[in-house]
Amino acid sequence: MRKMRYIVILPALISLMASAETRSTVFQDSTAQSLVRRIVGETFMMHYLQALSTTDSLEMLVPGHPAAPLLKAGVLYCRMLDFEDRADKVEFDRHYDLAWSRAEKMDKSDKSEKKLYLGILLGFKALLEQRQGKWWPAVKLGMKSVGHLEDCLKEDPAFADAYLGVGTYKYWRSRATDFINWLPLIPDEKQAGIDMVRRAMNEGLLSREISRSTLAWILIDHARPSEAISLSLEGLKFYPGSRFYLWTLADGYLQSSQWNKAAVIYRQLYDSLHPLERNNGYNEVGLCKQLTKCYRQMGDPRTALEWVDRGLAVKLDQEAGERRKKDLEKFKSLKQDLQNQLQDQTQPD
Repeated sequence: MRKMRYIVILPALISLMASAETRSTVFQDSTAQSLVRRIVGETFMMHYLQALSTTDSLEMLVPGHPAAPLLKAGVLYCRMLDFEDRADKVEFDRHYDLAWSRAEKMDKSDKSEKKLYLGILLGFKALLEQRQGKWWPAVKLGMKSVGHLEDCLKEDPAFADAYLGVGTYKYWRSRATDFINWLPLIPDEKQAGIDMVRRAMNEGLLSREISRSTLAWILIDHARPSEAISLSLEGLKFYPGSRFYLWTLADGYLQSSQWNKAAVIYRQLYDSLHPLERNNGYNEVGLCKQLTKCYRQMGDPRTALEWVDRGLAVKLDQEAGERRKKDLEKFKSLKQDLQNQLQDQTQPD
C-alpha cells in the first residue's frame, strides 16, 4: 500500500509544478519559479512547515491561481503519507476545494493546463478513497483523472511531465490485471508505463526527481531491484536523508538479498521516525518487521528477537493498531520461534 500511495501522489504534486512553469504565464516570473523549486525541495527533505510557508508566499505572488492551494494540498498529503496518518485531513480538504474551484474557472484558452490540474485533483480524490478502502470509487476517480491527463497530452505533447501520471496508472492497472493480461482485449502495459515514467524523468523539468522516486518503486514491484537501488542512491545525493528515497533504497536492498545493507537503511529510517512527536506507531512496527526479517536471514536470531520485542512494545493509536493487527500477531509467534531457536543453540551437544 505504501508503494502505490507514494507512486501516485508525489508525481501528481510535481507534474503540476513542472508543467505550470512551462505553460502558464503565472510562472514566467523568476521569483515564482524559485518558490516552486523551494516547495519541491522542502517537501522532499520533510521540511513541511517551511514548504507550507513557501506556498503562502506563492499565493501572495500569484493570487487567485490554482497552483498555490493545490501545492499546499500536495504538501499536506505528503506529510500524512510520510507519517501514515490523517491528521491534516481537514486542512487538506480546504485547500483541495479551493484549488478545484480555481481550476474550474480557468479561461478556455488554458484548456490543456486546466485538464492537467483537474486530472491531478481527481487523482488526489482517488487516493483518499483508496486509503479508506473504497476501491471501486478510487478506480473510477483514477480513470477520470488519467482521462484528463491523456487529453492534456493529446492537445499538447510537450507536457512531458504529464507522462508521469499516465505512466504510473498504466503500470498499476496492468499489475492489477496480471491474471487476465493474456486475453487479447486486456493488454499488458507495464513496460509502456515504465517507459512513460522514464520519459518524464528524462524530459521533464521539475518532475525529474519525483519521476526517479516513482520509477524506483515501480522497479521494485517489477523485481528489478538493482535499478531501483541506483535511482534511490542518485536521489539521496540531492536530498540526503529523505525518507522518500530511503524507503525505496531499503526495499531494493531487501529484494536483492543484501540483508546487511537493508538493515542499515531500515535502522536509519527507524531512528528518523522513532523520536518524532507525531508518530502513531504504524511505520515503527513496519520497520521492526523488516529488521526482524533481515536479521533472521543473516542468521542472528538474538538481534531478530530484539526487534520483535521492539515491535510488540510500540504504542499504536487505534487506527494504526487495527492496520497492524496481523503483524502484531505474527510477532507473537515469531517471538516464541526465536526463543526456541536461541534455547536450542545453548543446549549442549
